[in-house]
Amino acid sequence: MENVSMSAAPVAAKTKVRKSNKVATKPQAVAAPVVAGVKKPSNMARFIEATGKGEQDYIKWATEVGQRMHINKLDALVCAKLEVYTVAHLGNLPTELPEGMPESEVDTYLAEQSVNPCELVRLWKQVKADAESWVSKESILNEWLTGVRKEDFNHYGDPNHAADVSRRWWSKEAAALDGQLAEINSMELLNTDVTFEDAIDFIKAHRPGGYVNPVWSLVKRLEERFKEVTTFRIKDYYAEHLLKMCGMVTAADNDDDLPF
Repeated sequence: MENVSMSAAPVAAKTKVRKSNKVATKPQAVAAPVVAGVKKPSNMARFIEATGKGEQDYIKWATEVGQRMHINKLDALVCAKLEVYTVAHLGNLPTELPEGMPESEVDTYLAEQSVNPCELVRLWKQVKADAESWVSKESILNEWLTGVRKEDFNHYGDPNHAADVSRRWWSKEAAALDGQLAEINSMELLNTDVTFEDAIDFIKAHRPGGYVNPVWSLVKRLEERFKEVTTFRIKDYYAEHLLKMCGMVTAADNDDDLPF
């Protein structure tokens, strides 16, 4: 029987053709057309278009809107904490004072005993205003006397007390103490002069810039009490809101309508 040999080339060629046909007939992915989106106008642009006002007006308005939203949130916290329907009811819930308490002791008593945020806010604003306008020899020296030569202290004071003075006071570059006091007194911040004795006593009692007048201490205490009662820190704009709601100030509601 005659052997017949067949070449493998045609088979390979046929297979190659089939593969190429398969690749050629595979559907190609078509990229979706990109549609340019229309950019929406910003809040600022809409505000300016609706009101005719400028960028600074928008910033002011946006700040006020943010504060209103925050006020609503804080009101809800106060109402839940104190179990009142509205913070306005706090104006009808004054702290009961001990019978016969002198008027001079009322503020101190309320600062420690009141659980009414409106009362604490009213007292806080009052005391804060007093603290900001507080002027005394100590407050003046705290602001204007920042350093002193050790030899001046020994000259006008008792050298035996120099070891008890904060080292932060000593400065070889400091102006002479008499010159510093002359400059302070020339400003006429008080109706009496600050003396060498005042300066020496102040240096012995305090570090540079370390004096805190007692009114500021009460301000800090009221801020602590407010947070204890409400769970959040006091803010100027919320303080104003509480006072209005509780009828402790007379002020018109100036809220503007939203322009969009």
